[in-house]
Amino acid sequence: MKALDLKLLRDLWHLRGQVLAIALVLAAACATFVMSVGVHRSLKDTRDAYYARNQFADIFVGMTRAPRSVVARLAAIPGVRSAEGTIQQYATLDFPGRAAPVRALLNGVEEAGGNRLNRLTLRAGRLPQPGSPDEVVADEAFVSANGLALGSRIEALVYGRKQTLRIVGVGLAPDYIYALAPGDIIPDDTRFGVFWIGRKALEASTDRTEAINSAALTLERGASAAEVIRAVDTVLAPYGGTGAHGRKDQQSHAFLDNELSQLNAMTKVIPPVFLLVAVFLVYIVLGRMIRTERTQIGLIKAFGYSDWAIALHYLKFALAIAVLATALGAAGGIWMGSAMTEIYARYYRFPFLFYHVAPSVILAAAGLSLGAAALGALGGMRAVAALNPAVAMSPPPPPVYRAGLVERLGKAAGFTAIGHMIVRHIARWPGRSAITVLGVALSGGLLFATTQFADSSTTMLDSFFFRAQRQDLTVTFTEPRNEDVLFALAHLPGVLRVEPVRAVPATITHGSRSERTAIEATRADTQLSLRIDRNGQMLPMPVAGLMLSRQLADKLAVRSGDRVEVTMLGGRRAREVLPVASVVDEFIGERAYAAEATLEALARDGAPAGSALLRIDPAARDAILTRLKAMPLVLGVTEKTAALVKFEQMIDENMLTMISFYIAFASAIAVGVVYNSARILFSERAHELATLRVLGYFRSEVGLVLLGELALLVVVSVPFGCVIGYGMAKLMTAMFSSDLFRLPFAPTRASYGWSVVIVLIAALGTAATVARRVQRLDMVRVLKARE
Repeated sequence: MKALDLKLLRDLWHLRGQVLAIALVLAAACATFVMSVGVHRSLKDTRDAYYARNQFADIFVGMTRAPRSVVARLAAIPGVRSAEGTIQQYATLDFPGRAAPVRALLNGVEEAGGNRLNRLTLRAGRLPQPGSPDEVVADEAFVSANGLALGSRIEALVYGRKQTLRIVGVGLAPDYIYALAPGDIIPDDTRFGVFWIGRKALEASTDRTEAINSAALTLERGASAAEVIRAVDTVLAPYGGTGAHGRKDQQSHAFLDNELSQLNAMTKVIPPVFLLVAVFLVYIVLGRMIRTERTQIGLIKAFGYSDWAIALHYLKFALAIAVLATALGAAGGIWMGSAMTEIYARYYRFPFLFYHVAPSVILAAAGLSLGAAALGALGGMRAVAALNPAVAMSPPPPPVYRAGLVERLGKAAGFTAIGHMIVRHIARWPGRSAITVLGVALSGGLLFATTQFADSSTTMLDSFFFRAQRQDLTVTFTEPRNEDVLFALAHLPGVLRVEPVRAVPATITHGSRSERTAIEATRADTQLSLRIDRNGQMLPMPVAGLMLSRQLADKLAVRSGDRVEVTMLGGRRAREVLPVASVVDEFIGERAYAAEATLEALARDGAPAGSALLRIDPAARDAILTRLKAMPLVLGVTEKTAALVKFEQMIDENMLTMISFYIAFASAIAVGVVYNSARILFSERAHELATLRVLGYFRSEVGLVLLGELALLVVVSVPFGCVIGYGMAKLMTAMFSSDLFRLPFAPTRASYGWSVVIVLIAALGTAATVARRVQRLDMVRVLKARE
């Protein structure tokens, strides 16, 4: 082994504490990168493989009723590879002893071999057999959540008729990876399931012999989805087509795609923070190391070693730290990614989901780590190359201290001698002090930026569930109804208030931009469904025109006063040009709102109620749910309380896991910065500290010289950390928002407080470690050392 390589090993061991501290910061960057990229690729690869294997469709469309022969016309559209039609029908399930109604979506499946598109994957059992109208395949999550098994029988209300369903298979399908009941915003496997039943049996149950009400299509490579969608809508217009759409508007795919976007955003925001801190730390440590080894560098050069060889030696020191960090970070990232994958597996229904980190991800993480270490080493390498041997072997000139602004301010403030030593040393090395402040500030900023997500979620839940949605139950009807059904619901014992809600699918166009959405209407005097903006203000429903959510308005590039073209999907497919009366900042979904009269003029069907909002007496809950479950016109019932509990459970599982990871990461930054700063200060001022001890200063006073400087720098970093965290939090909130959820930026003082407390705890723990070295200071050895 070369002499310089032996020296490298000795240096790494001698500075093992500082090396480990820097490695932890770099490891945090590697771990975040490996975790987010690994989970992203695992989810995406699993999704793509599942889609390809099970022939997930490219285009989806619903209709009122069409003859099965229309499938051949759809398949003949240029660009369509294959088309398939089926029946989808919602049913109400009756579980004995359970008051809350349970919904199921029945999908027709060919008894002989299953469907060609959106193929069913059997996890157990078999497909329904011809001539067995009661046999169904149930989705795996529903079976597990409700304690069912093969052979279980369930009483169901299908198309107004009661029948018994028997589970003969358990399966999954790619169009229900994320399955939601109508009106829900989060899956609840105990209250909603997806079933597959024989096509002939479902045709008989719904009086749709040789008819369909939904279709799916796959496209040829290079085909234009927009052109195919227009052609499909033209073919299905006479049959009550509700507008074809691509994968991006397919519910399950949209939720999964949103999750992938958030993982991608995480990769772009978090690792750069750690890499920046690591660059500074390597720069500081190598700079101090080179100043300490001036004489050795001069001797080595005098023996004939080239400037490049010596500079490469110090580069190897930085790269060795990066290699250690890559190993730690890769192991930590793989472990964290595995934990995250387990959480995703609870909500996304894949037949297989394996967390796999490709070697390219580890290599990319290593490249980031090595690159950051090399960048931090550049300054030291240049200093080594420029150092003349004769100058290097002579002692460095002592630092020049002079009375300046800091000295005068210290005197005016009445600083003690120790106080003057602290501020004078900070002023003597302003660059290094600034880097320490920046590193600790970044630690606090990252903590705040992640912990404030809890505040965002709380604000979003409060706005949606408590301020905007004030009903107890949402009753969805099988089809739009007139006022008679509202009177019937209002007369149920325990019902305090009933309000109709109507939502009609439509396409809104502005210029070259077009978006598919639903236009929702409520009464002008509504008390149960309000429009609340991000400032907590209630916005009245416009008398004429539309109110758009901020997400939808941004995508259409419109503002209040602009005019948009509205095309109704289904029914008479009316087309009108309406003004945008107002824009509301909502947090969930992208929707449009209109007054009842406006929507009735567009729909032209005289049926004002697609669902009803109920406020009830809690004591009558079970009786009301039992009555609703027995009504043939009721498609489903959503309890706000149950949805809120489920939503909070999902947020807690995901957020607590992520916050715990980032607390560890941010603490690694604080420990790395404070520890390295403390060690450098100790090595620089050891002679001074020993001299103070000889002069009669107590150990506590000597320790205060060192720890006081660290404490002052940490305290100064706190406000900077709050400012940095504010900016990072706004950026991360914007990047993590999507079409489905728009996170509000609503930090509380508690988030600031916890981020500061955690940073201070990490700094205090690190400082205490260094303080023990001060207490064990060997005065004789230090004072005998050459200045």
